[in-house]
Amino acid sequence: MKQNKFKMSPHKLMIALFAVVLCGTAITTAVLPKKSMSENENRSLAKFPSVVNTKKLETAKNPKEVWDSVKWKYINNREGKAFKDDFETYLSDHLAGREIWVKASNGIQRLSGRDEINGVYTVDDQMIQTFRTYDADAVDAAINAMNGFAERYPDKEMFFMLAPTAQEFFSNKIPTHAGLASQKSFIDECYRNIEDITTIDCRSFLASNSGEYLYYRTDHHWTSLGAFCAYQSAAKALGYSAYGFGSFNIETASNDFRGTLYSKTLDDGVTPDTIDYYFLADGEPNVKLTSINGADVKKYDSLYVREYLDVKDKYSGFTGPNTPIVTIETDVDTDKTLLIVKDSYAHSLVPFLSKHYKKITMVDMRYINTDLNRFVKLDDYSQVLFMFNVISFAEDNGLTKLGLTK
Repeated sequence: MKQNKFKMSPHKLMIALFAVVLCGTAITTAVLPKKSMSENENRSLAKFPSVVNTKKLETAKNPKEVWDSVKWKYINNREGKAFKDDFETYLSDHLAGREIWVKASNGIQRLSGRDEINGVYTVDDQMIQTFRTYDADAVDAAINAMNGFAERYPDKEMFFMLAPTAQEFFSNKIPTHAGLASQKSFIDECYRNIEDITTIDCRSFLASNSGEYLYYRTDHHWTSLGAFCAYQSAAKALGYSAYGFGSFNIETASNDFRGTLYSKTLDDGVTPDTIDYYFLADGEPNVKLTSINGADVKKYDSLYVREYLDVKDKYSGFTGPNTPIVTIETDVDTDKTLLIVKDSYAHSLVPFLSKHYKKITMVDMRYINTDLNRFVKLDDYSQVLFMFNVISFAEDNGLTKLGLTK
């Protein structure tokens, strides 16, 4: 009997199948329409990099100079390497079936015993963003900017709340070799260097309730309950009598939230989060919320923007997404006004604070590159609150631009 000369060994068959998958993925990646945003990762995807150096091309006087403007010709110099890196990022962002590949890669890493995926530990059904080191000079510059701002506006009451993240309350479950930094020590050090600004200790209040659902399992923010604890801890300093927990009716607005940390790990094994909205049982104040992002101005009659409950970025259901300016006006019977210089931790805190102020404006200095007075009238506010979580304060707060406001 003749043997089938086309019979393929299992080893060669696997190679052939792998080659087919690679070729199919490459062709599919090339022909599929390209998205500009990743909803799962809540970020813009890379655009195809420019093939030529535009300045060189505009001044080219002959074919040789035109050819010299092509970036990949110089693949071994800095410009060529930059093009290569940008092109690899573009391919990675638009790879067909990208999330499937990323899930598979992360799953293999977990099976191999790796504890940390993309800066995230997962322990006891809880994802934890890690905090190890920080740029001390950058942190000092931010604190100096705050101190300088307070010195220029001595007539305003100023406060600083630096919130720990989930790491602070789960660090005992993470291996010591992870080399995590103490957030308490970081907060204490920052507070020691603050001048003419009242510091607010929300960490102790959170720690006394650390067994509760204070931080999302799949996101880096605190929950509404965590924000409620911060609201309680700020009451005496900010000069209001806080409502107790029993004063609120709680609505579970979503029970399928998977946040920023899930986007880094794509680990479906962690329980999705619930998003709760708190309402005063005796009736909410009437509010008007205005979100300003350049020419894009959006207005709402609630601090809870429910349209975001239907998309990946459900945390934006608290006062909307990050924008340069968000202003809340209420019919609360008070003259108290508050300017909050903040990160997104403030978004779930503001619904509680709004019960005690006629007007609150949130400012995100990461998106403002000029004198604050061009966006808000500082004379309109009696109090200023600097409100950040430890990681964003250490990495990306934009506070040095306060020096532009005189």
